[in-house]
Amino acid sequence: MFGDSRRGMSVDDIRQDQQRVIEEQDRGLEAISQSLARTKRMGIAIGDEVDDQNDLIEEIKDKTETVHSKFHKENQHINIVLQKSSTTALWVIIVVLFVAIIILLIV
Repeated sequence: MFGDSRRGMSVDDIRQDQQRVIEEQDRGLEAISQSLARTKRMGIAIGDEVDDQNDLIEEIKDKTETVHSKFHKENQHINIVLQKSSTTALWVIIVVLFVAIIILLIV
């Protein structure tokens, strides 16, 4: 692995070199560990935010369904009132014409 670069090195030098390599690897692993910990915290925060947004969406959906239901009921009430008012107007016209016919027959 190290080939010619270790020839002529004492055992202590080789140990020191190995220790230096191990320390560099440890620093690299520590940096990776910290990065993974930050990524995990961000993932958890994003998950919490998505859950909150889903709750808000569900609440909006429920309120929208309620409003739609109320709107539908009120629309039906308006149609009933319109039908009754047009029927009432026809009855008023019929009564007025009937009274007019009676007056014409009497006179």
